[in-house]
Amino acid sequence: MLGLLWVAFAHTAIGLDAKDLWWDESLSLQRAEEDLGDLVRGVIWISDGFTQLETIDQHPFFSFWLQSLLIRSAGDSVYVLRYLSALAAVLFTAGVYLWARWLERHDLALPATAWWATALAAVNPFLLWYGQEARPYALWAALIPLAAYLLLRATENARVQVPSLCGFVAVATLAILTHYYAFFLLLPSLVLLMWSSLRQRIRFGLLAAGVLALIGAALGGSALWSAVRQQAGQNFALVTLDILLLDLLNAFSLGPSSDPALAWPLNLLFAALILLGARWGVRSREGWRRGGWILPAGLILPILGVHLLGYVQPLYMNSRHLGMLAGLAVLLTGAGLAIVAHWNRWLLWLLALLLGAGITWSTVNYYSLDRYAKDDYSHLGNYLEGRVMPGDVLLYYPPSSWRIFDYYLPVAPVYAAAAEGARLGIYGLPLLNQPPEATYRWLASLGEHFDRVWVVKSRTHPYFDLEDAAESWLRDHFLRVRDVEFFSQSMLRAQLYLPTIPVFEGTAPAIQTPVTAEFGGLLRLVGYDDAVEPASAGLPTQLRLYWQVTHKPERRYRYIWRLLEQQNSGPLRTLATVEREPYEGDIPTLYWDPGKTILEYVELPPVPPASPHTPRFYSLQVYDAETLEKLPVSASADALRAPDGVTLFFPLPVP
Repeated sequence: MLGLLWVAFAHTAIGLDAKDLWWDESLSLQRAEEDLGDLVRGVIWISDGFTQLETIDQHPFFSFWLQSLLIRSAGDSVYVLRYLSALAAVLFTAGVYLWARWLERHDLALPATAWWATALAAVNPFLLWYGQEARPYALWAALIPLAAYLLLRATENARVQVPSLCGFVAVATLAILTHYYAFFLLLPSLVLLMWSSLRQRIRFGLLAAGVLALIGAALGGSALWSAVRQQAGQNFALVTLDILLLDLLNAFSLGPSSDPALAWPLNLLFAALILLGARWGVRSREGWRRGGWILPAGLILPILGVHLLGYVQPLYMNSRHLGMLAGLAVLLTGAGLAIVAHWNRWLLWLLALLLGAGITWSTVNYYSLDRYAKDDYSHLGNYLEGRVMPGDVLLYYPPSSWRIFDYYLPVAPVYAAAAEGARLGIYGLPLLNQPPEATYRWLASLGEHFDRVWVVKSRTHPYFDLEDAAESWLRDHFLRVRDVEFFSQSMLRAQLYLPTIPVFEGTAPAIQTPVTAEFGGLLRLVGYDDAVEPASAGLPTQLRLYWQVTHKPERRYRYIWRLLEQQNSGPLRTLATVEREPYEGDIPTLYWDPGKTILEYVELPPVPPASPHTPRFYSLQVYDAETLEKLPVSASADALRAPDGVTLFFPLPVP
C-alpha cells in the first residue's frame, strides 16, 4: 500500500511544473492571494488599470485557503501552486484503498479488489490531469471516497461510531466547501445515515444528519443565490445523457487525454468491469442489506441529478465538475477485475495488460500531444523580455487575464519605472464598465502619448469583447507592425502597433544626432536619437535610428549596432549589442523606397552609467541577411571609419 502511495505521488509530482499555468489556474492564484474575507466570499478582482470590477467565483473557498497557506510559506511558483493537487492525488489513492478494504470485509467485493482499485487509482489519468492543475478538482475527488469510508465505518455496527461519524461530517463539509456539486452526494449520505440511526442508536446519527443538513442548506443556499445573482450557466447548453455518460466513462477510465473516437474499445472494457463490480454487490438480498447498493447508487444518482437539472438550468461543463465520481468508478473497476481474477487468472492479466496499455497511451498523450498542452505563456514572457522600453504602453486583452499576464510577463521593472514617472503604462483592454466609444477615445489618447503600443491577447475569456472590436479599431487607426502567435488553445499572441507611420518624405525633422553612414552605396543611416527617454532600471533604453536607401533594394539586410567603451585608452569593451533586420523583419529593406526616411525604434539593452572621462562609441555594421556578407562603408561623415572597411564608429560625448 505504501508503495502505491509513492507511485501516486510520483505520478503527479514528477513534471508538476512542466506545463505553464492556464487562465483558470491564475484564478486560483488570485483567490489564494486575497485577504481572508475576500477569499471566503469568493471575490476575484478584474482591473483595467483604472477601475476594479468585483466578480464572485463559482467555487467555495477551502482549496484556495490551503493554497494561500502554501504560497505564503513557500512562494507562488507553479510547483507550489499545484502541490496541493498532487497531494490530493495521494489522498485519493488512500481513500480508494480504505473504501475497497471496507467492501472486502463486508463481502461486497472479492479480496483482490483493494489491490486492483488502489493500483488503478495510483496511475489514474484523470488524477494525473487534475493532480497537475492548481484547481480544486483533485482535492474534491479525493475527499469524497474518504467521506464515504468514514460514513460507512460510522454505521457498520449496531452502535454508531461517534469518531468516524464526526470525521464524516467534517470531511463532507470540507468537500462541500471545495466544490458545490458535492451536494449531489449529500442526500444519499443523509438517507444512509438516518436509516442506520433509526435501526440502531438514534441520537448521534440523527444529530449528525441534522448538522450536516443545516451546513448543506446554508452553503447550498449561498451558492444558489450567488449563481442566480450572476446569472451563472446562462451560456451553457443541455448535454444529452448519452454524451454525458460517454464523457464521464472516458474521463474516469483513460482520462481527458484520450480521444474517445480511438479509445472506445477500452472504454467499453472499463464499462463492462464497472457493471460487473456493481453487480457483485447487489447479487443477493443480503448484499443489498449490507450496503451493496451504495456504490452503484453513488455513481448513478449524481449523474441523473445533473442531467435532470439540466432541463431547468444546464450546469454540466465537463468531467472535472463530476470528479467526485472518479473514486467510485475506480472502485467498481477494481471490483470487476477481482471477479475476473476469481474466474480466470490468464484472462485477468490479459485485461490488466490492455488497461495498462491504455493508461500508458493516455499518459504519453498528456505529456506529448499539443492538443492536451496548455497555453505557452512562458515563451510569450521570454519574447517580451527586453522588448518593452520607456515610450511603450502594454495592453492586456482582455483585462480578466491580468493576473496570468502579470505572472509570466517581465513587467516588474515596467511597473517600477512607471511608478517613478517613466513614460510607460500597463492597462486592460477594453475599459471596464465603459461603452466601446470610450475605449476608442482612450486608445486614441494613448497614441498621442506613447510611441508604441504592445497588445498581449488571449481568447480564454473573451466576454468583455466578443467581436474583437477593440482590436479592429487598433488595426484601422494604428499601424500593426508585428503579430506573433504562441502555442495556445486560446489565440495567445503579442502584437505591436505604431500610432504613426514611421516613414517621412525626405529627411525626418529634429534628428538629435545627424550623421552620414552609407554602406554598399545602398543603405544609409542619416542619424540617431539616443536621449529620448531617461534610463529606467532593468529596462532597455529607447534608441531611434533613421534609415534611407539610395535605390530600391533587391535583398534583405541586417545590421549590428553596438555600444562600446574604451578601457584606459586600451581595447574597446562591448556594453550592449543589437543585431537584427530593421524592425526585426516587420518592415524589411526590400520594401523601402528612395527619397524616404524610415524611423526605427530600437530597444538598446540596459547598460551601467558612463564613468567620468571614459570614452564611449556606437559602432555600426550592415550585412546581407542571406549570404551574411558585410557591406563596405561607401560614405561617412561625423563617424570614424575602422580599418576593416565595414565598421563605422560614432563617438559619444565624454561625461
